[in-house]
Amino acid sequence: MKQRALVVLLPLLLLVGCGSSPKTHFHTLVPEPPAQGASPMPGTGLPIQIGDVNLPGTLDRQSLVTRGPGTTLNVSDQDRWAAPLDELIRRALTSDLRDRLGTGRVLAPGDPRSHGAVLVVALNIQRFSGDSAGDVVLDTDWTTGKTTPGSALQTHHALLHVKAASGSPDAITTAMSQALGQLADEIAAQTAGGGTRG
Repeated sequence: MKQRALVVLLPLLLLVGCGSSPKTHFHTLVPEPPAQGASPMPGTGLPIQIGDVNLPGTLDRQSLVTRGPGTTLNVSDQDRWAAPLDELIRRALTSDLRDRLGTGRVLAPGDPRSHGAVLVVALNIQRFSGDSAGDVVLDTDWTTGKTTPGSALQTHHALLHVKAASGSPDAITTAMSQALGQLADEIAAQTAGGGTRG
């Protein structure tokens, strides 16, 4: 009888254990409208494409990473990115730039480049995360360079702070999208004429 009771009870315990596992939430980054509803800038220059997005090893993972006290980083078991973070950044930033420079001016990731020159924007991200207080920081160098041989690269730096509505994962990822929108404002202002401003 005891053995029969154990056979019946064991599957029930396994079901209860599985049912209590926290649900995994998947997050993405979304386009942000231009600052103050500005209309697209004239798209008379070179086509633009977002190139490499380099992430530090602390962020280059599927789990959502937030900053803790001191030197602590919190790597979530339940909150994950819906795709690799560099890909989400590239696609969101492309959409943001299309809203600011016009759809015909900005090539999407994977679009073939024409035989003419293309202005490639590459990001080298140092920090891109939030904390429990909802303070999101995007610290990145970004370079622009034409695909023509011998063209020089121009490097810029952006340090952006966005206050999220709370320290929840949803609020933090929303604020991260807003930070990318602010970065797109800077990139658009520098590249509106087709090259880069000094």
